[in-house]
Amino acid sequence: MLLELRIKNFAIIDELSLSFSKGLNILTGETGAGKSIILNAVHLLLGDKASEEWIRSSEEEAIVEAIFDISGNAEIKERLKDKVSHLRGEGEEKLLLIRRVISRSGRGKVFMNGSLATLGVLSEAGEGLLSIYGQHEHQSLQRVETHVDILDEFGGLLGLREEFQKQYQEFVSLAEEVERIRADKERRTKERELMAFQSREIEASGIQPGEEESLKEERGILNHAKKLMDFAHVSEETIYSGEGSAIERIQRIVNQGREVIAIDPSLSQSLKALESTLIQLEDITLTLREYSRRVEINPMRLEEIESRLEEIDRLKRKYGSTIKEIFSFKHRTDEALKSFTSDEERLLQLESRLSPLRQTVNGLAGKLSDARKKVALELKKSVEKELSSLGMKKTVFEIHMDPLPLSPKGVDGVEFLISPNVGEEVKPLAKIASGGELSRMMLAMKRILAKVGGKQVLIFDEVDSGIGGAMAEVVGKKLRELSRHHQVICVTHLPQIASFADQHHSVRKEVKAGRTLTSVDRLDQEAIVDEIARMLGGVKVTEKTRAHAKEMIENAKRP
Repeated sequence: MLLELRIKNFAIIDELSLSFSKGLNILTGETGAGKSIILNAVHLLLGDKASEEWIRSSEEEAIVEAIFDISGNAEIKERLKDKVSHLRGEGEEKLLLIRRVISRSGRGKVFMNGSLATLGVLSEAGEGLLSIYGQHEHQSLQRVETHVDILDEFGGLLGLREEFQKQYQEFVSLAEEVERIRADKERRTKERELMAFQSREIEASGIQPGEEESLKEERGILNHAKKLMDFAHVSEETIYSGEGSAIERIQRIVNQGREVIAIDPSLSQSLKALESTLIQLEDITLTLREYSRRVEINPMRLEEIESRLEEIDRLKRKYGSTIKEIFSFKHRTDEALKSFTSDEERLLQLESRLSPLRQTVNGLAGKLSDARKKVALELKKSVEKELSSLGMKKTVFEIHMDPLPLSPKGVDGVEFLISPNVGEEVKPLAKIASGGELSRMMLAMKRILAKVGGKQVLIFDEVDSGIGGAMAEVVGKKLRELSRHHQVICVTHLPQIASFADQHHSVRKEVKAGRTLTSVDRLDQEAIVDEIARMLGGVKVTEKTRAHAKEMIENAKRP
């Protein structure tokens, strides 16, 4: 319930405060007095975009504040429990203070119970606190997505829908887990296949520690085979087989030395060293001969070595910069392959639960859909009856239902269609209904849903559009009946409606110190009579019109 509304420096409003009560609260006043300005201020509480143009001339900021009693509004308390730091009040009594500041600097602020809040949170809260019906963007009937909610509320299907949604959420959660495991299984299978391939590739290569160094050494020999062969051959000839070889010369020295040793025995040691050298040179000669036979020019082997080294380089590029790192990679891969576990059993368990749950969800969706089709006929009759009593006789109201994919609200797309004029085809309500028709449509809906509806404050603007006389009295009665279930605030120009007020405010415009101001007076009983009389008789109020006003008020109080 809206307890108090305060507006400061907003358009032509300097500062005003309005207190509201339970039941039907009426706002009246001359055209242009500022009633629409008050409603524009209320729109800010719904999270509407603010405009600098609304700030009163010569002021830097405008402020709109509202105090709500949300003790009986479980929906709004649930919405705000994690978004507003604290709610004022003791026990079950909870107050919510909303303060919206708009500034010329463009840095507006939102406060909820003294704490800064975002426009998103304000908008979310506003939807649960207020509904304004008139020519503006907050007409919930113009949002097609709400039509299924109205149908379910009317038919008492919210319990069935809640049961469906519980099963649906479980189904969606389970389906997502199954899909996650399947995707994870596929990913892990691909990883396992890749790792197994990598391990096999390294193993199949037959790569060995030290192999690369050995191959490079062999490649160097093959690349210089002729030079090495020539060296071995020339060296062997020089040392042994060639004319005047080293061995031949040393042998002559040894032979001569054996003769002179008898003359000087001290030369025997040197002679023995030369004999030892001859033996060493003969061994070297044999080695060189063997080496020259072993070294060969072999292009095919050289090609094999190059190919093998390229294979080793390819493995190094993939698995490590050295053969040691390649073996380390294979070891880690083999260990990882051992750790892979299968999700088959878990997947089979979940899939066995998913199939019956899908059947349950589809069954509940079908049950909900069938119930909606039956309820739709009842709602059509009820709405057409209410609209007829509200002056929209012969209005045709239809509820169009289309099958949709499974969603949190079932498998039905619901849209309200209307033909306000005889002979015209029904068309989407959101597109063709006028502001006044929408207000009366909402009035009809709210009256039908009053006993099962929420705790929103209902504000009606232009509900009296296009009606008068006896029909205005009917609308007034229906507003009063609706106000027994919701707090209702109604802006009206008709005395027949105003006479049903539980609380009456008069909006007026006046000039003070050269400036235009809007002010609001809460009327006592005598002032209410004067206001109703003014609405009946115009500028000049006579005793006759005052008597008529008293009679209207007394009649309105009767059951």
